[in-house]
Amino acid sequence: KKSKTKESNTEANFEDEFEQKAAMTDVDLTDTHFDEEIVLMSNILLLFFAGFDTTSTGLGACIHKLALYPDLQDKVYKEMEKVIGGDDKITFDHLSRLKYMEMFINESLRHSPLLPSLDRECTKNYKVPGTNFVIEKGMMVSIHTAAIETAEANFMDAGAFQPENFLAQNSPNKFAFLSFGQGPRNCIGMRYAILTMKVGLVSMLRGHKVIKGADMPEKLVVDRIKRTFVGNVAVTFERR
Repeated sequence: KKSKTKESNTEANFEDEFEQKAAMTDVDLTDTHFDEEIVLMSNILLLFFAGFDTTSTGLGACIHKLALYPDLQDKVYKEMEKVIGGDDKITFDHLSRLKYMEMFINESLRHSPLLPSLDRECTKNYKVPGTNFVIEKGMMVSIHTAAIETAEANFMDAGAFQPENFLAQNSPNKFAFLSFGQGPRNCIGMRYAILTMKVGLVSMLRGHKVIKGADMPEKLVVDRIKRTFVGNVAVTFERR
């Protein structure tokens, strides 16, 4: 149903002009006679499915990097010890304060992207800077994510695996991190997936170290059709 309260893009809070132009608004919506309960339930299901899928594959990428970089694994564990300590119950506050772990997750996804490309429909004519080519309204655009996520201009040390690439003082280009997409049509399960991955990593690392397996590849290869990793993330676990 049509919303009774409307807020224009200019009245909302945005970090920059780009976000304001990209924002979605219900100002121009009219009554489309949809069933609100069905819309609500379908979006909730989408959120959980998107979150579960990203969580399982994302954890695989994180476990691979934990085994590959034991010194960084120690940093993740030490932050856990500092934030959570001996508390039996893991709270939302604990998870929110695990900043290094979140950077580690993001860097793992940046180096092992599950989405080789993002497809978007152009909403207005756009002339590509430095060329005479115009992307016309309605044209589908395929964005090659890996090239953007590994470009030197977008991260402090784009070629290396460094969670510090996501530190604010290192000026990361937030729109260059595309594991969850960007803009109003980004992954609906993003926050849920990150929180769930944090819970999984905390539960795993509290009692065990992740050790590189003999058959573990140095680089994960993604099956572009199934959007899963080819082969296994072969690791072993050593009790702390």
